[in-house]
Amino acid sequence: MRSQPHQYLGMEMMHVDFAAELQKLLREEEQPLIDPMAELARASAGCLENIQKTDANLALQIEEIYDIIKDFAGNEKEIKAARIRENTLLSGLVALSDLLDSLFSHVQGNNGHIQAVSAKMTEIVNACGLEPLGFLGERLDPRIHTASSAEFNDAPPESIVRILERGYAYRGKILRKATVILSKGVENP
Repeated sequence: MRSQPHQYLGMEMMHVDFAAELQKLLREEEQPLIDPMAELARASAGCLENIQKTDANLALQIEEIYDIIKDFAGNEKEIKAARIRENTLLSGLVALSDLLDSLFSHVQGNNGHIQAVSAKMTEIVNACGLEPLGFLGERLDPRIHTASSAEFNDAPPESIVRILERGYAYRGKILRKATVILSKGVENP
C-alpha cells in the first residue's frame, strides 16, 4: 500500500508499506513458476502424438495403394491371358481362312456349297474384327502387300492379278501382309 507523498528536502517521497509489498510478492511466488523443460516435454508429447496419427494415416493410405496395385496386377495378368487367347483365336481363323481359300481356288465350277462356306467364313472373319487385305485389281501398297512376282497380262501395271496368301489387319494393326502377284501390263512384242 502506498500512502500520501511526503516532502523531504524538497523531494516528494512515497511511503511504502513494505509488509504489504512482501505479502504480495509471496502470493505471486505461491503460483507455480513455468518450468521450461516441462513445457518442452508437454509440447514434444503433443507433436509425437500428431506424428503417430499422421504415420497411421500414411500407413493406411499405403496399404490402400498396395491393394489397388495388387488388383491392377491381377487384372493385368487377366488382360494378358485374354490377349493371348485372342491372338490364338485370330491365328486359327487366319489359318482356316487360308485353307478355305486354297480349297476354293482348286475346286472347279460354280459350286453352291463352296460359295456358302466362303460367305460364312467371310462373315465370321468380319464379325471377329479381322479385316482382309489384298483384293484383285488393287494397286500395290507396300504397307499391306508383299509382291511375290509380276507377270504380263491385260491388267494395269502394278495391280494385283492373283492373291497367293490373303493378308489381315486387326484393330488397325497389320497381322500379316497379303502376298500377291502383280501385273507388268501388256507385253510389248
